[in-house]
Amino acid sequence: MGRGILSRFERCGWLRSILLATLALVLLGCGKATELEPATLLLDWVPNTNHTGLYVALEKGWYAEEGIALSIESPSDPSAALRQVAAGNAEFGVSFQEEVTIARSTDIPVVSIAAVIQHNTSGFAALASSGIADPAGFEGRTYASYSLPIEPAIMGSLMACYNADASKVQFVDVGFDAFPALLSGQVDLAWIFMGWDGVQAELKGQELTVFPLYGSCVPDYYTPVLIAGEDTLANKADLTRRFMRATVRGYDYAIQNPDEAAEILLKYTPESDPELIRASQRYLSPRYQDDATAWGQQELSVWENLNQWMAENKLIDAAIDAQAAFTSEFLP
Repeated sequence: MGRGILSRFERCGWLRSILLATLALVLLGCGKATELEPATLLLDWVPNTNHTGLYVALEKGWYAEEGIALSIESPSDPSAALRQVAAGNAEFGVSFQEEVTIARSTDIPVVSIAAVIQHNTSGFAALASSGIADPAGFEGRTYASYSLPIEPAIMGSLMACYNADASKVQFVDVGFDAFPALLSGQVDLAWIFMGWDGVQAELKGQELTVFPLYGSCVPDYYTPVLIAGEDTLANKADLTRRFMRATVRGYDYAIQNPDEAAEILLKYTPESDPELIRASQRYLSPRYQDDATAWGQQELSVWENLNQWMAENKLIDAAIDAQAAFTSEFLP
């Protein structure tokens, strides 16, 4: 009887050893799985609904599933973010098609890897009370300028379609306070993003008349885009593919679940206006992919058209190789 009891103890000890060894292997495997590869993404501005898909993927753990410890940062100098990405000091970033085009025209090796929003959602806005009915009515008006080189060319192209003269518009430098300057009556016109400023005006009960760029004689272009440096794409191709797999999941989820996506963004930006974030997300979610067959896709014709327009308007010295400025290779 005693021998039988001892045998059972021996068997229990043996089983316990097997279980402990198995657990150690599991924990060791888990330890390896948690050795995530660090990567940094630099935003173009403070976190907003252009970036929701990134935060959704972060919150859902999809970057971690792809073996990435992603850090999303707002640079102290947004104008320097593109150069930091091009230099490989950050693996990824958020920029704009026109900025990528200008960068490549000066041999800065940055590439667009996905379109965040499929079509341009910006436009020139005036208070409805201004009585401005079309871009010809911009003549003799004041415009809140960001002091960007592209502004006179964009306005000039739009007004030319209405046989109007953009030189008759007075540019007033207001920095990044264009929208407040418009609402306060300091200026007559401002260039706004409908998914942010337009939504904000609606929430404030301020009626605007907006002249969208998309669908006008101004070339459509991608704004914003995700970017990476050429060296990153060459030397960290696998990381880029994993990053894009998770990011696509994030934006696809935000497209299908705008309300939940807004709450996730608010979790990471508690200083934001909840009402604005929620309304902006409902506006942007269907526009991320829009009429493309999948989120993130970019068309050569869009790059070529803006490229040629920028060269014609002396925004770049000469047209760039548009095909080299973007890639769809890393989209899943």
